[in-house]
Amino acid sequence: KAAEVARRCRAEETLFRNLVAEKSGPERSARFERDFKTLADVLIQELIKHDLGTQFPELRGHIHGEESSEFRDAHGGTVTVRVGDTPEDTVALLVAVLGPEHTRAAELLAEAVHQEVTLGDTELDGIDPGVSPGELGIWIDPIDSTNEFIGGREDVAAVDGVAPGGLRSALVLVGAFERHSGVPVLGVINEPFFQRDPQSHR
Repeated sequence: KAAEVARRCRAEETLFRNLVAEKSGPERSARFERDFKTLADVLIQELIKHDLGTQFPELRGHIHGEESSEFRDAHGGTVTVRVGDTPEDTVALLVAVLGPEHTRAAELLAEAVHQEVTLGDTELDGIDPGVSPGELGIWIDPIDSTNEFIGGREDVAAVDGVAPGGLRSALVLVGAFERHSGVPVLGVINEPFFQRDPQSHR
């Protein structure tokens, strides 16, 4: 779901430019002269929080992310981005951020957020992490390499199968850790732009 949201946010350049906000104050990383977040960052983070909290209620209150859930709306006010109870609720919230002229984009994003996903990884089915969800905390970096995601360069060659920069280096990262010790238990890395579809060229 996160990968699909990232791809849909990047699909239209003119819309995408309206979805970028510069961080300021305590939200801004001192490592960068300028630090940005996008609606994709915030929406991905909130959908992961929502879905994990729904599937594992004992995780609620222990799912954290890199981004503030606040985003500027079309009128310069602040909207707290969240996943609504229904696709229509999520569309209404996204229209408040994007403006009514981007209702179709809001509908496409809400569709990705609310789609049903069935996991069928047989390797993962056989793994016992040795801890229960009630012992875990979650950390989300919704789009690592946000500046590369914003830049959107597709001409950076991979080195030993790893993209050192450009759009393919933008990753969705989710980590699980033991609450009492902080010791990492599980990490998930998703590469939304790892390859271009030969049919659609997206």
